[in-house]
Amino acid sequence: MKELTVNERAKAALSIEHTEKELSELAKKFVDISEIKDSDDYSLVKGACREFQKVRVSIEKAGKSARDDANKFSKAVLSEQKRLLNIVIPEEDRLKALRKEVDDRAVREAAEKLKKEEERKAQIEGEIARIRSLSESSFGLSSKELKAYLDQLNNVQITEEEYQEFFDNAVLAKNAGIKKLSSSIEEKEELERLRALQEEQEKKQAEEQARIDSENEKIRLAQEAIEKEKREIEAKKLAEAEATARKLKEENEKLEQEKREKAIAEQKKAEKEAEEDRQESLKPEKEKLIDWINKCMSISDVSLTDGKLEKIRSDFLEDLSFYIKKIEGC
Repeated sequence: MKELTVNERAKAALSIEHTEKELSELAKKFVDISEIKDSDDYSLVKGACREFQKVRVSIEKAGKSARDDANKFSKAVLSEQKRLLNIVIPEEDRLKALRKEVDDRAVREAAEKLKKEEERKAQIEGEIARIRSLSESSFGLSSKELKAYLDQLNNVQITEEEYQEFFDNAVLAKNAGIKKLSSSIEEKEELERLRALQEEQEKKQAEEQARIDSENEKIRLAQEAIEKEKREIEAKKLAEAEATARKLKEENEKLEQEKREKAIAEQKKAEKEAEEDRQESLKPEKEKLIDWINKCMSISDVSLTDGKLEKIRSDFLEDLSFYIKKIEGC
């Protein structure tokens, strides 16, 4: 008997009143309706919806019934499956545990073996790196220090037993290091020789320069002494010239002062003589004026009853007294 497919079993389980052909015909029955124009159309659409609803509910009920049967069957199958599995699973788990223990041990052993292998390789590679470092750390070292590194490198023992598959790499690293250090030592020794020669030359140049500087300093001091002496002589000459000039100036100033004083004295004498001559020439007029004034003042005893006239006379007499004093002083 041919075994049914899942879809075929589902169709057989879903027992409904309508065939697929009837459902297809129902789906096409109302395709001509595209809009509702009046109450008849509305009633027709409403009846069609009830007809579709009736068929849909019938299909849903059949589906639910079939699913319920299927669920019951599925639960029964699962229960039977669990019962049968409980017969064989414990033994399977025991055997799996035995196998896992062996597998885990094999994994651990493989990991330990791999770790030891990696540590062995790392140790050997570290030794090779140390061999390389003896020649790579030569920057800034002297030839003596480089020779010490070369001695260390020559004393490194490389055996196939120790370095195994890295033996060739170790030998190459050692030989390359020896070659590099030897070359570096030669270059450093030549550089040190040249540097020593340069330092010796610089020392001699410095000594020669110091000697030249010393000679130049002596010459400079001698020149300064000569210049100082010249300046002192010139200063002395200048001081003497200034003293002479100052003396001449003072003498000239003295002569000029004497001339000015003599001229002033002569002028004063001339002025005095002129004044005396003038006074002498004015003496007769002066005597006449004094006599007249005295006569005028003799009227001071006259009594005036008019106050204004008295005031005029008083002012007149006061002015006369002033002029008399002035004339007497001339």
